[in-house]
Amino acid sequence: MNEHDDIRKELILNLKKGEKGAFRELFNLYGPRIYRFALAYLKNKPDAEELVQDVFLKIWEKRDHLDPSQNVKAYIYKIAVNCIYDYIRKKNLEKAFADFSKQNFQPGSESLWHEVIWNDMLSNLNILVDKMPEQRRIIFLLRMEEGLTNQQIADKLNLSKRTVENQIFRATRFLKEKLGSETVFMLLFLFLYF
Repeated sequence: MNEHDDIRKELILNLKKGEKGAFRELFNLYGPRIYRFALAYLKNKPDAEELVQDVFLKIWEKRDHLDPSQNVKAYIYKIAVNCIYDYIRKKNLEKAFADFSKQNFQPGSESLWHEVIWNDMLSNLNILVDKMPEQRRIIFLLRMEEGLTNQQIADKLNLSKRTVENQIFRATRFLKEKLGSETVFMLLFLFLYF
């Protein structure tokens, strides 16, 4: 181990202790590199800048898990690659949704890539719906798949309208927590049409 490695090891140890100076130093050391790396993939300066912030926010949040004996550069780049993947995936979902909307809700006329995205989105939604408690899942599906009103669901299941409203609220909140607000709207929209 050379002197340079010792300095980085000490930097990580200080970061694990929550020292903001160590965090700033790590940011100054790797921030510009991650920016250039992100820019090469995203081709957009504001997006690359935002991605750098996301990467270092994740590092700060996970600082307790850093291992000074491991290669910190590889760790940072791994986070960057995952953030780039998530960013590109999100942009593809947004583009697919926009394309879908422009086609008057007639899926299947675009590329195979968009079909893959739809299937992935619907699969994620179905997995999450399956994880809901049974009553909440049934209420949610009656609302989304069959288009029943809250009162119709209450009558059908012999529940109060308030219980139905509560369960739909909790189902939507659960999906927002798992998927993020911007994705929930797209998925619920798709759920109605497939």
